[in-house]
Amino acid sequence: MAAVGPRTGPGSGAEALALAAELQGEATCSICLELFREPVSVECGHSFCRSCIARCWERPGTGTTTVPRALPCPLPCPQCREPVRPGQLRPNRQLASVATLLRRFSLPAAAPGEHRPPEAAVAGCVQHGEPLKLYCQDDGRAICVVCDRAREHRAHAVLPLDEAVQEAKELLESRLKVLRKDLEDYEVFRSTEEKESKELLKQMAAEREKVGAEFQALRAFLVEQEGRLLGRLEELSREVTQKQNENIAQLEGEITQLSKLSSQIQETSRKPDLDFLQEFKNTLSRGSSGRARERGERQTETSPGDRACVQGSGKAGRD
Repeated sequence: MAAVGPRTGPGSGAEALALAAELQGEATCSICLELFREPVSVECGHSFCRSCIARCWERPGTGTTTVPRALPCPLPCPQCREPVRPGQLRPNRQLASVATLLRRFSLPAAAPGEHRPPEAAVAGCVQHGEPLKLYCQDDGRAICVVCDRAREHRAHAVLPLDEAVQEAKELLESRLKVLRKDLEDYEVFRSTEEKESKELLKQMAAEREKVGAEFQALRAFLVEQEGRLLGRLEELSREVTQKQNENIAQLEGEITQLSKLSSQIQETSRKPDLDFLQEFKNTLSRGSSGRARERGERQTETSPGDRACVQGSGKAGRD
């Protein structure tokens, strides 16, 4: 870039130097109090030079620097003392770019949080005693108008100090825009995730209510069927018991008749021959008529039919 002369008055240059001093304070490591070199951020959000935090976390008694990612357990942040994991160091490239840009100035690094007043920021040229209103990009330091015309800086790219500060601000602004865009994208993503999660939970609740209602109706149906089938079985049980009692009474009567007939036959067989032959046919006729009556009465027994009826009723109840 071609060399140019100063474009603003002393007041503007003082404000630019004050702003540059503030930027240096933000880009200064709190351990070494110098501009960041290879800055890394820990989990709590603070940033340090990689070598500085490695020395800070050096194992006592070893005398050598321990690589942070090799440390197994959480260690305190050198600034806020919050526990952080050494293996989670993240390179801060935006901060490294700002520190590189600010390192071109000749202002010494400020302590973190320190804001120099404009009077202290406007330094004079040590060699010529003039205000430092220009910035030499090749040497990376502020110079005065006399230095700009010296042979040392004659072929160098020189900018007004406020333009150099403006470049730094534009760089920061571009980084800030990228960060804001990423933040907006993440906010949209989070909103979408929350909406989808709520919708899914709503669907699950509706499905849970539906399943509960279906099982409740099924339980009511089963209870109704159980009561109906148990009632039918109870009715059939009474009918079977009644039939069994009737059959037993009938069988007892038949047993009595058969026992009486058997006694008559035995008595007839013990009589003399003439009397035996005279009563033989009568006794045999009574035995034949008793067996015919027995066959007719047994046809009225319903024990196999009752069983079929019970089975048929049970099947009908299940249907």
